[in-house]
Amino acid sequence: MGQGMFWVSILLFVATVTVVFFWIWLVEYLWCAFIKHQAPCVASSGNLKRETVRVIRQFYPDTKHIIEIGSGHGGLARYVARRTNANVIGVENMPFAAMISKIGDWFCWAKSKTLWVDAFDYLDKTDKKFDVAIAYLGPRLTPKLTKHKNKIKVLITMDFEIGEMVPVRIIDLKRGSVTYNNKKYPHKLFVYEF
Repeated sequence: MGQGMFWVSILLFVATVTVVFFWIWLVEYLWCAFIKHQAPCVASSGNLKRETVRVIRQFYPDTKHIIEIGSGHGGLARYVARRTNANVIGVENMPFAAMISKIGDWFCWAKSKTLWVDAFDYLDKTDKKFDVAIAYLGPRLTPKLTKHKNKIKVLITMDFEIGEMVPVRIIDLKRGSVTYNNKKYPHKLFVYEF
């Protein structure tokens, strides 16, 4: 009976932690979507990840420094780091997502690092230059990245384009989409060179 109680205690602990993490995630998701009006907190699709890596490897093979702006839980940043051998910094302003991403960085053998920081503040203050920036920010925030042309050589935006700029490449994944403010955006990559 003692060993049975031990496993019941373990299961109760795991269930409690799971419920707490779920509620923290839900509050952060709602804060992100309805208060801050940021892009939806969704994982990057496998196709978007693969196409992002393909674009970097094919057109920018000498890339050494990459920043992912709005990195969420860091899945894309770690995926890109493993497949390009570049140093990748993921910046995320939501604390729970950044914490999960930092934990993921510990288990990733690639050169990936997550920072809990506002991306625009970070880009304003850093003296680093990035060969490639990857962004998933939504239609309202994505155009603000043009202010940082002096820090970024190539900008790859996911799903949301910069209206006043003409991309050098548009990769239409031909399936999947994301809904933002009741409008559907098909999965596409927009590649800009500064």
